[in-house]
Amino acid sequence: MSTDILQIDQLLTVGGFLAALVAVLMLVQANRSKLSGRIAKGRRMQLAEVTALGPDARAMLLSVDGSEFLVVTTKRQPPVITALTPEPSKPALATVAA
Repeated sequence: MSTDILQIDQLLTVGGFLAALVAVLMLVQANRSKLSGRIAKGRRMQLAEVTALGPDARAMLLSVDGSEFLVVTTKRQPPVITALTPEPSKPALATVAA
């Protein structure tokens, strides 16, 4: 007498659920920019990027009402906040057609 621990219907249910999760993941990744715009709508402050500077330090790029700030945090010390000013646009190089 053999008793199966897993039945075929259980395997199909788990497989279908995993396939649905993968489909949702692909859908979210394909529409990431549209979804992030909708989620962030109405927010005044956004965290643009975080970079580890070492085991105890992090640098964060923070956007508040169109202004950008660099925030550097370390353990046991207050954060250092620096306002970033946009660089003036550089003139484009002229191309000469021969």
